[in-house]
Amino acid sequence: MNTAVITTGGLGTRMLTFTKSNPKTMLPIYTKSDDSLPIPMFKPLIEYIFENLYDYGFRRFCFIVGSKTKSIIINHMESDTKFIKLLQNRNLPEDKRFINTLLKLYTKIMNCDIKWITQDTPSGFGDALHSAKNFVKKETFLLHAGDTYFPDYQFLKKFISMHDKSENSSGCILVKKMDNLKGYGIAQTKKQKGENIVINLEEKPTKPKSNQAILPVYIFKPEIFNALKNTKNGYNKELQVTDAIMTLVKNEKKILSYNYGNSKWFDIGRPSHYFDALTYSYKQNSYRKR
Repeated sequence: MNTAVITTGGLGTRMLTFTKSNPKTMLPIYTKSDDSLPIPMFKPLIEYIFENLYDYGFRRFCFIVGSKTKSIIINHMESDTKFIKLLQNRNLPEDKRFINTLLKLYTKIMNCDIKWITQDTPSGFGDALHSAKNFVKKETFLLHAGDTYFPDYQFLKKFISMHDKSENSSGCILVKKMDNLKGYGIAQTKKQKGENIVINLEEKPTKPKSNQAILPVYIFKPEIFNALKNTKNGYNKELQVTDAIMTLVKNEKKILSYNYGNSKWFDIGRPSHYFDALTYSYKQNSYRKR
């Protein structure tokens, strides 16, 4: 699997006024320095997600971006030789780490097939995904929401492996058992021949039927696009990925679930959530003398 779809076209109204002209995925988080210095790097979330997926073998990327914020993301992600030369001409010791980091990023980008798709009027997570149909073609792919922070991507290898080893699987969802389920899609599963099979899903139900929240990373075969086409708008009068997966389940397609366990993750959807992610990323990636 080497194809990934990353969505970053939503309005992000709960993060206004920053998101009036900036996507949530350009909010920075702390990461470990590429040069092993004790001072962490400060990278936009979109760069962090891209580099982690790249390191796990992905080389085809489809970014779904909003029309108002598209240029901001592209300007950051595309090679900028003038800026590199500016830093080189300054010849300051602290600039060397930034030059090296950017050059590594640009090399990774040059090694990839990248498609930018503009979503003029956001109409739901499912609508954003459907716009990637022509890019995905017949490939099995990973769908990753751009406003989600995973401090560690070690789960990805087992997540992909589980899907690949299963016979006739149409997709795989990532779930986590949680106490506070408000605002999440909910999955019900059953054990069948050693696999966790999804039997029901609901998008943000008022009365959840299980404690398994759906995290916004998925594996799909291209048949998800026909399911999206045959799924009516749901929660918030928008086309939801959760409902499209349920369409597959109703058509007796096998959908697996992978338990994310107790590992940390953060939904960058509200200022308080972003503060938690930023604080956690700093503590995990900075060196403090004792």
